[in-house]
Order: sequence, then C-alpha cells, then structure tokens
Amino acid sequence: MLRGFDTFRKRITLLSGGLLLSLSLVLITSFYQLTSSRLATASGESLVNLSQSISNMLSANLMEREREVVLLSKRTSLYETQDLSGLQYAIDQIKSSYKDYAWIGFANVDGVVLASSNGVLKEADVSQRPWFISGRSGPFIGNVHKALLLENLLPKTKDGSPIRFVDFAAPVIGESGELKGVVATHADWAWVKEVLLSSLTDASKRKNIDIFIIDNEHRVLYPDYHFPNDIEVPKTLPKDGQFKSLLWQDDKEYLTSLVSVRSPESTDLAWQIVVRQPLSIAMSAVNEVHKLLLFFGVFATLLCMLLAYQFAGTLSRPLERLALTAKSIQQGDRKVTFQSDSKLIEVASLSRSLQEMMSSLLMREQSLMQMNVMLETKVKNRTAELEASNRSLEAIARKDPLTHIYNRLALDEALHKEYRQAQESKCPFAVIMTDADHFKRVNDSFGHTVGDLVLQKIAKLLTVQVGDKGIVARFGGEEFTVLLPNMNADEAKNIAEMIREALEKEEMSEGLYVTASFGVAMYKIDDSHYEQVLNRADAALYKAKEQGRNRVVVGA
Repeated sequence: MLRGFDTFRKRITLLSGGLLLSLSLVLITSFYQLTSSRLATASGESLVNLSQSISNMLSANLMEREREVVLLSKRTSLYETQDLSGLQYAIDQIKSSYKDYAWIGFANVDGVVLASSNGVLKEADVSQRPWFISGRSGPFIGNVHKALLLENLLPKTKDGSPIRFVDFAAPVIGESGELKGVVATHADWAWVKEVLLSSLTDASKRKNIDIFIIDNEHRVLYPDYHFPNDIEVPKTLPKDGQFKSLLWQDDKEYLTSLVSVRSPESTDLAWQIVVRQPLSIAMSAVNEVHKLLLFFGVFATLLCMLLAYQFAGTLSRPLERLALTAKSIQQGDRKVTFQSDSKLIEVASLSRSLQEMMSSLLMREQSLMQMNVMLETKVKNRTAELEASNRSLEAIARKDPLTHIYNRLALDEALHKEYRQAQESKCPFAVIMTDADHFKRVNDSFGHTVGDLVLQKIAKLLTVQVGDKGIVARFGGEEFTVLLPNMNADEAKNIAEMIREALEKEEMSEGLYVTASFGVAMYKIDDSHYEQVLNRADAALYKAKEQGRNRVVVGA
C-alpha cells in the first residue's frame, strides 16, 4: 500500500504548492493589469493636463513680453529727443518698471547702442546680434542663450551658473514710417523658473514631478544647473498632447507627457513642455495592493506546501542522504560512495547513476586539470599580445593620418597636462595657433592632392622649427597648434616669427608658395581651463588675418 504512494506523495507536495501559487499569480496578475492600466491612464492624463497648463502659462508670458517690447518701441521718447542723457534717463526709468528684464537698450539703424539700462553696452556695436538683425523688420523673440556681451557686465547668479537670456526686440518706426532703430530687452531666464514653480502645487512636488523645457532637437533648456548631471531626454517622446511610459538615462521608468508651447506669430521657438513622474510613484497605490495580495498568496502556498511536506517527509530522507554525499564530494572527499537503502525505485536508480557519474568525473578531472594548465598559458600569451596591440592602437588614435603629427585628441591631453603643471608650479606656457593664408585657393587652383601635400610640408616644417621645444598638432583643416612649455611671450613670438619666415620661403610645389598667419597666447594664472588659452590664441590669429595675413599677433 505504501509503495503505491511513494512518488505520488512527493508529486502531491510539489503540485499542491505549484497549483495554488499559479492560481494566486494569475488572479494577482489579472487584478494588477486591470488596475494599473486604469491608474496609468489617469496619472498620464493628469500629467498631460499639467503640461498643457504650464504650456499655456509660458505661452501667455511670451506673448506678454512681446507686447511689452512692441509697446516700448512705440514710445516717441526713443527717437524724438536729441539729448542722449534724456534718452538714457528714459531707458533707466523703463528698466525700473520691468524687474524681469536684465537689460534694455536702444540701438540706432547702424547697430550702435545709444542708450541702455545703467549704461551697460552703451556705444557698443550690436549690428551682428540676431535680435538687431531680425528686430529691424518686425517683433522678434530669440531662443534662450548664454549672455555673450553682458556676461562680465552683470552680477553673477546666486548658484554660479551662466547668465541666460531670452531676447525680445522690435523696430522703432518714426512718424513718417522710417526706421529709427531697434529697441531690445534681455529677459532673465529665471522668470521661466518662476512661471513653472507657480504651476506646481505642493501635492505635485510631493509626487516627484519634474518639468523640462526642450527645443525641437530635444535639447534641455530648463532646468540647466538644477540637476546633478546633464539630463538627456529620451529620443522616443510621446506625441503632442499625449503620454507614455519611458526609460530615461538613469535607467528608471517615468510616466512622461509632452505638450508644445504655442509661440507668438513673430517667432516659432519650437519649445515643448515635458513632464515626468517616476512610474513607481504613479503606480504606488496599485503596488501596495499588489504586495498585499502577493503576501496572502505566498502565505497560502507555503501553508499548503507545509502540510504536504509533512506527508512526504519520510520520502525525502533518502534524497537528503544523497545530497550530503554530494556535498562531501564538493568539499574534496573523493572516497565516498553513493549508497541508499531506500525502497523507492527512483531513489535507487538515482543512487546508481550518481555513483557511475562520479567515477567518470574523477577520470575527467585529471584530464581537465592538465588542459587547464595549458589553457592558462595560452591565455597569458594572448593577453600579452592583446595589450601590445592596444598600445599600438592608442598611439595611432593620437596621430593625424594625413600629416602624421599629433591630432586634436593628443593636443587636448597635452594641454590639460601642461595646464595642471602650470597651476602647481606657476611656470608659464605659450600656445601658437597658425592657419595657412588663402588655403582654399590652393585647393581650387591646384587640386586637393597638392593641398594635402602643402599641409604635409607645413606640418614637417613646424616640427623641424619647433624641435624639442614643444609639441606640434593639427588642430583641424589647415589650422595647426604649437604648445610651448616653460616659454614666455617674447620667446613664443620669436619662434612664431621664425616659423613664418621659414614657411614664406618654402616652395611647396613647383612655383607654389604659401604664407600663414600666427596667433600667440600665454597661460594666465586666473585661467579656469586650458581652452581659454586656445581661445585667446585663436582670437590673436584672426586679428592677424584682419591685419593683412602673413604676420604674428600676440594676444592679450
């Protein structure tokens, strides 16, 4: 009678627990899917409504700012008075009435600022600024940007982040219809933060709802410096006015909605409002119920399995003895044998099979140990070869393939190292930027093959002239850079002049001579990054171009 239940009881133990657990999981999963789908839809629609509300508020603010600058452009005091001091006073009075404007100014038709708030940028040439160019023909709203001309003229922000502006401009038209100039305002980007914060309730803040403003290329405009890392928006955002669950760059899933900001008719800013909420928070209510049901399901399953286990306990002991024997083998004992006094057919068969398997494994173990020694030796040799190949590839990655001198990557590494040493030792270093004059004419007249030959000869000449005094690298195109450690400005200028004279005399191809312009800049103690030295050298280079080319200019 007992033999008839030998394997059946064991299967009952497993089947009873498995069936009850499966039933519990099916019920819990069905309930979870039903409730989570409804809650996700409700939460998503709530985010869309919040996005739409923010979009409407921001759109209204943009239109209000545009109306303000248009009304400002219609003030006759901007062009009727001939007294610039009176015009300056009028601008300052206007500025005091608009707290969100960091700067207000009026530029004449030539792009010269005649009056501005607090006299900032007065008499500056803004003819090439986008707000002046576009503002001549009608109202203009510029996309958010860093302060260029005003960054060093206005107070720093509280958190140390760069000052950001949104430009508003409008033409000033005289009584007879002629253009008198352009009036412009730079709205501090902080006003957008105020708009967004005013749209969030305390409940929304507690739900960890984040708000972003992005452009049509998915670049984040807001927030800029309020997160520990740069935020990257997912590529597959929902359509306008919709929501969906997305995986963000922090590998967390967020319920995400998107609504476009309606821009004024004068300028399409293509801004979009993205609102996200962690899916775990949006679904927290369902998750709590799910956990509770799962707990009761697991509890019922364990109780059922415990009862079944009581019936199958006597049947499991032979298997436990086999397991103890296997554990002894695992711990290194090779003299044990698999023996069983169980009357169960399956257990007896398993015992014999394990004994045969152990005998076979002991034979193979010796063979595997020998093979392992051979494999370790082979892996060690291959690893050494791979490391050598990697070193070779790393060297190739830092060479320019055309001129065989250092490329931009190697230059950046050398500049970074020299910058750190200069900070520690206070030793100066110089940077020379050089660019072949009228190089496009060489390509157009002689072909790109000759152009490549010219670049190779310039690189070789620079390498020879600089020697062991510095590092020569191709910066890009026909532009080269020379890094001169432990060098003052006069020494660097002399080297640049020596290179210029040598290049001027070098025949590149039959009857072909080229010249180059040079910009020299020195490391300054207050430089916060080596890029600042490069920028000054580049500015000096362009000044050399403006002064007639084929010359050396030392930057400030």
